[in-house]
Amino acid sequence: MVPQQSSRSRGRILAVLGIFVVLVVFWNTWSSIGAGTTSVESQQARVDMSDQVLSALKVSVRQDSSEPRKLTIGVTNTHSSPATVFTWDSPLDPLAVQLGLLEFTPEGQDAPVNIPKIQVRRLMPPGDDAYITIEPGQTQERDVLLKKPMVPMDQLQGKVKVVCKGEWKSVWASKKEDISAEALKNTGADDAALKGNFESEPVEIEF
Repeated sequence: MVPQQSSRSRGRILAVLGIFVVLVVFWNTWSSIGAGTTSVESQQARVDMSDQVLSALKVSVRQDSSEPRKLTIGVTNTHSSPATVFTWDSPLDPLAVQLGLLEFTPEGQDAPVNIPKIQVRRLMPPGDDAYITIEPGQTQERDVLLKKPMVPMDQLQGKVKVVCKGEWKSVWASKKEDISAEALKNTGADDAALKGNFESEPVEIEF
């Protein structure tokens, strides 16, 4: 009888251990799935936020004067919350023309004229004036001059289609004062900063 009791005891112990192992495996699997789902949901929420904020920043181009030839590039915030824009390489960059953010396509041509881009070396970290907060419904503008030798003015004759396009380096869905100094110092590496493309509606200008 003793061997039988010992065998039964071992059987019960093995059964309990088996159930324990199954529960541990089930728990780990469930936790992994839950964490993965949370991560995916968080990532999707960030993508949705980025789309909402960046798509609400409407870029526009208009002619300000014909002599000297000057264009005004505007960014209007149509979102319900303020947005802070890092202006380097954005429509509000004073070097928008030199950085290749403006495309000029004369009437009857399929491709824009070639404008050489320059490489800009800037002092880091960016200064306070490199960030502009645009309140809901507000528009911020920047004037740019079109002149030789940067712009081949002799190729811009008659009606010319102008588009401003590029990539937002960093946009925050908040006011500048609500962004940490560390985030502003390390702009571009801040996880809260939104990034994406921008493109204005084409506008026809007479040269």
